Amino acid sequence: MLTIVNPKIAGFTPRWATFRGLTILFDNIGLRRDGPWLRLDCALDAIPEYTLYRGLRKAMCVLDTDLLLRRYLFCALPPSTYHVTLWDGPSDGNSDQALPHIRPRLDDLLIDVPGALLHGHFISGTVAGSPLIRRKGWRVGFTVSQLAIVHRSALVALLSPTAETRNTFAMLVELRSSWNATFRQRFGIAAYEPYAPHVTLGYFADPALADEAQAEVPYWEEVVLQQTAGTQITFVSASLYGLLDMVTFFRTVR
Repeated sequence: MLTIVNPKIAGFTPRWATFRGLTILFDNIGLRRDGPWLRLDCALDAIPEYTLYRGLRKAMCVLDTDLLLRRYLFCALPPSTYHVTLWDGPSDGNSDQALPHIRPRLDDLLIDVPGALLHGHFISGTVAGSPLIRRKGWRVGFTVSQLAIVHRSALVALLSPTAETRNTFAMLVELRSSWNATFRQRFGIAAYEPYAPHVTLGYFADPALADEAQAEVPYWEEVVLQQTAGTQITFVSASLYGLLDMVTFFRTVR
């Protein structure tokens, strides 16, 4: 635990480590234009559809992110960057899994993020052609169902598909599994299965403190479910995004 006794100091701001990669995210509304990019930096209060994200933001305010940082070294993500991942692609975290003849090209890609998204790199071009991105005409909605600490690292709000979009969700899960197998065979890298859609709320700096925090999860979950009751979020498309760290995601302007 960090003890702060100076009344002029409320807490600390996390400094996020470089973590480069490619990922397929469900497209949020209201991405911010930044040159040739659309950045994941959404004004939650300006977009009526973001009831679920606003509920999660309120829950984190109730839980007090400064307190969580001091007690558990929990680093909360900015709510403007909340998102739902459809498929985790190649990154600094899994590059060692790449097939031997692919590894040099993957290293070149990661060094070149974000430029690789503009240049049409072999690997990023393959991901951009994924059926998860090319498939159109679907609509899927989610509600918050549970809170969990995963891999002794991240605090996540697990999501469930809404009743009226369960068939669409099942289609996307099947498509994801097929794409995952194809990408693994070609490049040696695959995302976690089974698919568990979620919104990551932040990360613990120390796995031992994440273990200590497990005892708090039932109460935290109660707060999260209370603040997100009656909310949902709906997506109608997914895109290839590059990331530089856990708060910097972007895609090209279409």
